[in-house]
Amino acid sequence: MTSAVPATPRRPRRSSAEVRELILGAAAELFAEKGFAATTTREIAERAEVRETTMFRIYESKEHLYDEAVLRPFTDFLDTFTERWMATEAPVGHPSEVLEQFVTELHDLVSANRALIAALDWNQAAAAHTQASLDHLESVGRAIAERYDLDFDVPVAIRIATASVVATTLLEDTLFPPEQRGERLRAELIRMLVGATLHRDR
Repeated sequence: MTSAVPATPRRPRRSSAEVRELILGAAAELFAEKGFAATTTREIAERAEVRETTMFRIYESKEHLYDEAVLRPFTDFLDTFTERWMATEAPVGHPSEVLEQFVTELHDLVSANRALIAALDWNQAAAAHTQASLDHLESVGRAIAERYDLDFDVPVAIRIATASVVATTLLEDTLFPPEQRGERLRAELIRMLVGATLHRDR
């Protein structure tokens, strides 16, 4: 008498939210490891343990996946930061306070996602998404300039501040010895950006 082969237990059905999270996590990992061009949708589906057809029902293209997995955390940070500072009855605090939070939080975001952000493919669509969030962030710069009677080029200054933090953080382990990283680096970034913001031409 042959013994019955035990049935392979079926994997519990995953919710749509879980599937989305698995796909985005797999995409983020692969884009960070290989870059956009070298990553295939099949690899993403295999790492997420979902069918490729299932993935395409949620994200219609690799470009859409890239936007959600790579760009979204960056643009969400810019939008959330803007909304937080503009939501109060008297929007925006002192420049030193605003810039300290901006540098600290953006530095933390880039540090935690260094490989992913370094792999950003600044194509036309990606640039458009980022520009929309930077345009939104300009409202904080304008409020600071008006409230404190400061004269600086808001659109350019906002982008310089963002680029300074992102680029410095990406190169932190390359250009700075260990004792200059982290809090010491952030403090100097804040000091320089605040000084530039408060500078008045004689």
